[in-house]
Amino acid sequence: MSIVRTFVLSMCLLLIATDVHCGVRGVKKHNIMIQRVSIHQLGDDSFKTIGEYFGNKKEHSYFRCIARDDENIRAGTYFVVGLNKSITLLPREIFVKIYVITLLRDGVFSFKCKVPDHRHAFVSEIYCGITSMPVDIKNIRAWKVELVDKDDKVLCSQHSYMWQ
Repeated sequence: MSIVRTFVLSMCLLLIATDVHCGVRGVKKHNIMIQRVSIHQLGDDSFKTIGEYFGNKKEHSYFRCIARDDENIRAGTYFVVGLNKSITLLPREIFVKIYVITLLRDGVFSFKCKVPDHRHAFVSEIYCGITSMPVDIKNIRAWKVELVDKDDKVLCSQHSYMWQ
């Protein structure tokens, strides 16, 4: 009986130490913040897996959380949003809004990507792809990234120095 008690106590301590609570998915509770944002130009080959080369037509994200503004196109400009905690702590219906100012066009362009529900516990990055229109990294002057819920309430955000 003492072995079972020790096991249960150790599991409780593990849950408390890792800040994982069953049923609690609020962002405020877990203080999720955007720690870093990096921008990459990625092509179709960056997302191809071995299975696709052997005839499997379905894209597998494996241990990457990939959100695109146009799900049918893979190639584009990706904002890799690094969070301070696992993305499993985010609410189920969450979106990433990206605002971009470029040299070539006047005004602010905004893109909205839905974060998929099939998420892995190990992942703390979201690959947010602008795939609906070409945006060259060299022409981006300022950007802002927001995590918003289904009601467009901003949960956390990060912006470039030039955005100010």
